[in-house]
Amino acid sequence: MTFDSLQAEGVIVKVEVILSGSELPKRLLFGTQNFIEWLEARLSQHEPSPVGADLSPVEQLDYLFYSFVSGKPLVHSRQFRAIRAERNAVWELKTVDFRIFGWFVKRDCFVAVFGDWADHVKDHDLYRGYRLEIRRLRRELGIGDDMCVEGVDPDDVISI
Repeated sequence: MTFDSLQAEGVIVKVEVILSGSELPKRLLFGTQNFIEWLEARLSQHEPSPVGADLSPVEQLDYLFYSFVSGKPLVHSRQFRAIRAERNAVWELKTVDFRIFGWFVKRDCFVAVFGDWADHVKDHDLYRGYRLEIRRLRRELGIGDDMCVEGVDPDDVISI
């Protein structure tokens, strides 16, 4: 399976982020169909922040995705991190209220697979489960080492 064939078959879909007229995307963001469904549900709900954050959950996602795609610096551990130091690691993008799990196909190209409320992930210690599910999905899709960044250093996955 190639990255192009994943897109052609609709397994992954580009997440469109609106940039200003003078900006060009510096990073790419994709999601699986299940992630896109989760994202659309979040965007349509207009839910308040369960922790009382200044930005609503939708605004947090918008800011994170804009920062990612536009190439703005992301703070390691606060906005993204590898779940576990391992080859072909699973990564999470983070907001105050959400955790988004996926992997980097290549540097500056993230595929989101699962999204969940941060409190739910922490309260039920779901990190391992999401990591294993993403590894299982990659195996089922025939995604090999050539479509996974091997490193766990922030510079391996995000250019500054």
